[in-house]
Amino acid sequence: MFDRRSFLRHGLGLLSGGAAGALWGGLAAASGPPDAYSVPGGPTPDAGSEGAGRRSIIELICEAAELDPTECEPWLDLPPPAPPEPLSVLQAQPMLTVYGRSFGVAPILGMLGALNSFDELEQGVAPWVNAMSELAEAPVTVAPHLIYGLARPCQSDDDSCMIFLDASGVNLIEDYIKPAADRDMAVILDTQIGRLHPTYFVQRMIDAGYLAYPNVHVALDPEFATQPDQDMPGHPIGTLSAYSINQVQALLASYVRDEGLSHKKVLIVHQFVDDISDSWSMVPRKQEIEIYPEVELVFDADGFGSPNAKVHKYNAITDPTAYPQIEWRGIKIFQHNPHAPRFSDTPVMTPRQIYGLDPTPAGWRMWAPPHLVVVA
Repeated sequence: MFDRRSFLRHGLGLLSGGAAGALWGGLAAASGPPDAYSVPGGPTPDAGSEGAGRRSIIELICEAAELDPTECEPWLDLPPPAPPEPLSVLQAQPMLTVYGRSFGVAPILGMLGALNSFDELEQGVAPWVNAMSELAEAPVTVAPHLIYGLARPCQSDDDSCMIFLDASGVNLIEDYIKPAADRDMAVILDTQIGRLHPTYFVQRMIDAGYLAYPNVHVALDPEFATQPDQDMPGHPIGTLSAYSINQVQALLASYVRDEGLSHKKVLIVHQFVDDISDSWSMVPRKQEIEIYPEVELVFDADGFGSPNAKVHKYNAITDPTAYPQIEWRGIKIFQHNPHAPRFSDTPVMTPRQIYGLDPTPAGWRMWAPPHLVVVA
């Protein structure tokens, strides 16, 4: 049993580090300006004020414990413990995303448009969730995969060639992000790039407050990256360099660190043309992709076709010998879409094929299971 002095000495020990993260955070919140800690994205005290506040707390503890000043002196200049590392999103459980513009809009663009609510989403993906959770032996995170930035024909030389979902009257926070969080779902904000630099979209999401939510992540679609002299996004197929992807990762990583976010950000890059399987790549100089600890970068094998073709593309795009730095893998599945029957897989891969347990008709297998499955 601690006496009063021993108990307070123990508190000083916790404050110095180790198990001190939560304690120091609480003490700092109690001693700092209320707005600095209670408002998401609010100002953070500078290092000097934080250090001074910490010394004041320690001095108060010493005084309350009636400790001799010489006993307290060693504690006064110890740095506060480092903030906890952001948690992985994909390490413990795979993610299943349902692709489309939004609920009830343009089902030709993906399965999400054929659904009208989160209830319908849960019902519609239940077979996928059950199969994936059994094969992965882990719970599955479900996410509406919104086409946040939709590419459209360019109308002038200085046109961005983009239509933003939130500019069309959709309240992303109230209509998607918060309801998804209430159901332990994620939300993917996907952009088709057009003539804008991909960092523009991430900064736009940050400025709108979307990425402050731990369940919101980002996807980029190089297919529709559009050159200045190109009028139709996707014709020809666009590219996104490793350098640009690294710039996006750096922005996301900085945001996670600066805001002290609880979870890493997932960054999905769609790709269906690669140097390993084709004569060129949608991601030029892909070997130069860098790793950022705060970002989980997923290369998603996009494109519709037969199981043979899809496994071939997946194995090339995620090839561990060519791209040893790439840890996270994904594949996009195109279910039969009556609004766009030509853009459907023929036939749709089974979950066991997706997890590499069963071969395709040609005898090919996925070299490793995906961490992400996108259903369109």
